[in-house]
Amino acid sequence: MKRKSNAIHWDVIGLFALLLLCDTAAQLFFKQGVNKLGEFPTDNVYAALHYAASLGSNQMVLFGIGALLIAFFTWLAIIARVDLSKAHPITCLSFGTVTLCSTWLLHEPFSLRQAVGVALIMLGAYIASEHTSS
Repeated sequence: MKRKSNAIHWDVIGLFALLLLCDTAAQLFFKQGVNKLGEFPTDNVYAALHYAASLGSNQMVLFGIGALLIAFFTWLAIIARVDLSKAHPITCLSFGTVTLCSTWLLHEPFSLRQAVGVALIMLGAYIASEHTSS
């Protein structure tokens, strides 16, 4: 029987980097797409359907969907190699990447409170996914 190693290999680290890149890019693309379309209308079913149809022709939204598809297949490759209980907490790193990239690229505000919150999430992800010998 083949035994799993506790060491994470470079290919898995590369897959995690690709996952974070694609997830972060998707969120940025979605934000740019909805910035062009405006708020989702909740008071009128016809307007909501029209808005939903507009999403399908918005280039930024389509790029976001493409990035999420790549992230989806990357995630499947990751969990085929790593225990889900170890892999999933690492996805919390996207809280940091999305926050920092939205501040840098979209010029959104970034506060000390956000910085502390993101740092705590990332620390928690590290602690939850750390490999221990048993």
